[in-house]
Amino acid sequence: MEAVTKLYHEHPRTVLFSAAATLRLALPLAFPALPDLLSARVEISTPVNSFKRLHEGIFLFEHGLDPYDGGIFHQAPLLLPLFSLLPASTSVLGRLASILLFTILDVLSADCLHAIAASGTATVSSVFSSPRKTQAWQPLTVAAVYLLNPFTILTCLGRPTTVFTTFFTLLSIRHATEGKLQTSAFALAIASYLSLHPALLLPPIGLLCYDQLCKSREPVNDTDGLKSPMKHASSQTDRPKVLDFGIRFFSCFLLTAALLLALSRVLLPSFAFLPSVYLTPLRVPDLTPNPGLWWYFFIEMFDPFRSFFLGVFWLHMLSYSVPFCLRMRKQPLAAVVSMLGITAIFQPYANVGEAGAWLSCLTLLSHTFEVSSTHRYTFPAVAVLLYTSLLGPAFHHLWLYAGSGNANFFYAITLVWNLALLIILTDTVYSVLRDEWEAERPEGKGKEVRQI
Repeated sequence: MEAVTKLYHEHPRTVLFSAAATLRLALPLAFPALPDLLSARVEISTPVNSFKRLHEGIFLFEHGLDPYDGGIFHQAPLLLPLFSLLPASTSVLGRLASILLFTILDVLSADCLHAIAASGTATVSSVFSSPRKTQAWQPLTVAAVYLLNPFTILTCLGRPTTVFTTFFTLLSIRHATEGKLQTSAFALAIASYLSLHPALLLPPIGLLCYDQLCKSREPVNDTDGLKSPMKHASSQTDRPKVLDFGIRFFSCFLLTAALLLALSRVLLPSFAFLPSVYLTPLRVPDLTPNPGLWWYFFIEMFDPFRSFFLGVFWLHMLSYSVPFCLRMRKQPLAAVVSMLGITAIFQPYANVGEAGAWLSCLTLLSHTFEVSSTHRYTFPAVAVLLYTSLLGPAFHHLWLYAGSGNANFFYAITLVWNLALLIILTDTVYSVLRDEWEAERPEGKGKEVRQI
């Protein structure tokens, strides 16, 4: 025990990551049926990320057939040769190999969160410094919240391709905090190639990367603590132009996406994958139940109005990206985290994996927890999440298997689940704006703010 304690004090990051990886590998060994059980759960697997559907596509691909002809497979083509290298998932070795791959991705995602938290971009930008920056959680704590989050653990064992999307999204944010334009756009393009909705993060991640480039070119303080006027003048000319930066960032994103699509076309006999992969979330043809808000609404929708409301739902998601950037331009990482919450809640094929990843990312804004209005709603919000996490599977079973319920049972629980997430999101936005307001008006600290 003393040796473990000593090792933890000397290498806490290594111990944490090793323990999290061991937990993910030990659970399927202790409960062999658990991975297959979780991969069949609608809360984890959806038509666009299901591990079982992925293996159906691999079977067709390995037998020389187009996996997109049957209308069942809706995932990115480049996943097919990757998973073809693994042993068959029906064997114990194949199951452990796939879980090992997803465990590595989870650990790498936690490493990205650790680097993002260590960069300090949540509390200090090129034009803003939070008065509460000393209250930010340690990077190791941020990584631990992700690695030990029950939602991310269950998602890892369920093996949806959402884990790939989460990793490349966090990798893009990590490179943006380092001011690396090309690699940030490259990683975001891969995430958007795997799943369409990360493309909505293009404006806030671009803003974050631009802010870090400006921050890296700030004038250096003189020995007396004052900035030299000559240095300040030169720093203004050294700042990258917004238009030039935007063109470069967007061009890198488009070129990477085009390259990935071209490689996919080389792999497959036709471009049939384009509508199957990227029009499926736009048209929502498969209304398999999930924790999201779309499926029940469009089951009840009359066909003449379907296209109109699809446009309304997607415009609703699109309408947040640029306004978040404009309002939170001084805190670009907060805009990114807020947009992650919007996509986790309002995407057509929602799942608990992306919701769990977003809840973990909220710890990046831990310095604002003090001013968050969640101190009034902490217990109700957490209680509702636990309540829906337990009753959701029960109501789904009553509806589809026991025959003693109907679709309203499960949809009512998904509404409560999303209500809890929305409360947390709105309180996060409030706390970020309140922190910025108090930084500008120190005399207002602790005072109640009312909208008139």
